[in-house]
Amino acid sequence: MSSAIQSTFGANLQSLRELRGLTQAELGKRAGLAAASISHFETGQRMPSLESLVKLADALGVSVDVLLGRASLESSTSLDPIFMQASKADARTLDTARRVMEALLRKSTDQL
Repeated sequence: MSSAIQSTFGANLQSLRELRGLTQAELGKRAGLAAASISHFETGQRMPSLESLVKLADALGVSVDVLLGRASLESSTSLDPIFMQASKADARTLDTARRVMEALLRKSTDQL
């Protein structure tokens, strides 16, 4: 893979991780990868396997295209703007928002 792709990928990975308020260790745990691997990916020392790339995208809640720089975060989703704003929240706030949303969804299905 070209060094430009590695550099873009590493910068995107770090930016998305920081946007989510995650440490390398926290992202690694979510993706089932070692923190050292996350560090190597961000610095461009290594590129992830296809399987690891998908795990990282899932852990960050983005598409593989966003991680590779082929699409922007904004263009890759048709989510309501409120959800785009929520994506900028730290991990603790996102967890709270997720629990509130789950409770609201449970309540609405219970009323059916």
